[in-house]
Amino acid sequence: MNGKTINQLHDDWISAGQKVTDLLNKKIGLNEKYKSSYNSMSDEEKANFRKEMEQAKQDYDAAVQARDFAKGTFEDAQEAMKTMPKPTNGVPVEKHNSKSNFADGFRDMLRHPMKYMENIATSDPNEPNTLGLAIPDDQQTKINTLERQYDSLKDLITVENVGTDHGSRDLEKLSEIKPMPRLDQFDDQSDGTKKKNYNKSQNTDIPEGDYPSIKKINYVIGDYGAIFYASNDLLNDSDANVEDYLNRHIALKNTVTYNHEIISRLPQSQNKATLKTLDDISDAVMDLDMALWDGSVLLINKSAFKALKEVRLADGHHALTTDARTNITTFKLDESTYAVVRVVEDRWLPDNKTAAGKFQSHPFYYGNFKEFLHLFDRQQPQLLTSNIAAHAFERNQTAIRSLLRMDLQVWDDEAIISGSFDKIASQPLIFSSVGVPSSTDAADDANKKSGQ
Repeated sequence: MNGKTINQLHDDWISAGQKVTDLLNKKIGLNEKYKSSYNSMSDEEKANFRKEMEQAKQDYDAAVQARDFAKGTFEDAQEAMKTMPKPTNGVPVEKHNSKSNFADGFRDMLRHPMKYMENIATSDPNEPNTLGLAIPDDQQTKINTLERQYDSLKDLITVENVGTDHGSRDLEKLSEIKPMPRLDQFDDQSDGTKKKNYNKSQNTDIPEGDYPSIKKINYVIGDYGAIFYASNDLLNDSDANVEDYLNRHIALKNTVTYNHEIISRLPQSQNKATLKTLDDISDAVMDLDMALWDGSVLLINKSAFKALKEVRLADGHHALTTDARTNITTFKLDESTYAVVRVVEDRWLPDNKTAAGKFQSHPFYYGNFKEFLHLFDRQQPQLLTSNIAAHAFERNQTAIRSLLRMDLQVWDDEAIISGSFDKIASQPLIFSSVGVPSSTDAADDANKKSGQ
């Protein structure tokens, strides 16, 4: 279609129609001016006004003709597409020997980018635009593996794979759920006293349940895109090199995007430090519903991590420790309470600062993030290339655009608590007044005893 996609032709028709509407409004305005002011105009003003009216009529007629032509072109393109095989997810890659097919498909896209631009989906608004090269399932698996390696926060939250561009979910708050009554229990007053009785054969109607408030969560899948540049030598690289290059770059971009979106949904932590001791942290943790304790995580930035490394318990041990076997870091509040710790860079989760840039406090988030956030993942990553895009032509490179399709919604805003701190005081040592003899002192005591 000479570089025009079906959706672009549709937009041309809508734009042409808008121009017709604007010119029609201009004609209406001139007509109102004619009725109210024409008789009071001078001969010269009347002549200029008639010219303006004639020009408005010509412009309107031309716009109507352009609109009708654009509409006809769009409808012709629709009819033409009905006879063409319609891709369901961009340009597909055959599943057998998918590594070679993926690399070959990418090379073909480098050579013929417009061919992949024209493989756009239908004009049906209920179906997503799918253009470019679809990434096969095995490559998506490798990208997901790399994302975890790059410390994606996606594993902290609930990920729901969806097949539509929009939808909704109904949420019933955990705190509002009530227990069901026992059906075979009834009040027995046959002997003049009121007591509970149980009868398995009692014909008891099941009572109608209570109706707690239901919160509707709506999601609308959005497109997140990034462009990176590759040398045209990729055309000559091995399949493995092409695969590794693309997977690595896409995984990095995806990880940074996911992390940024997750952190942006966190509530604002207090600028002024609210936590000063381990007891303060323990009290804050207790504000969380006990049903959410299992699976809860402490999320902090690197500066907060450094500050917590200085905190010691009453027995002298550090409150922050890392298990060498599992590489899991925990922060102990006392001998029986601890929190699993996740740390992110300060540039993604910055410290709280004044308007002048002076440090105020470190952010502190604790809770069950899987209940707090839901990620609706469309799972249709795609690639599109251009060798004439900005910077690509003059550098003899190829611009590669990667798309990520998802939406992120707060599911239960009571599932995490937030706070802030500057420094957390260590606990007083329980054995600080007890002296521990050195080996020299022990030897002196032994010599004294032997000399007696």
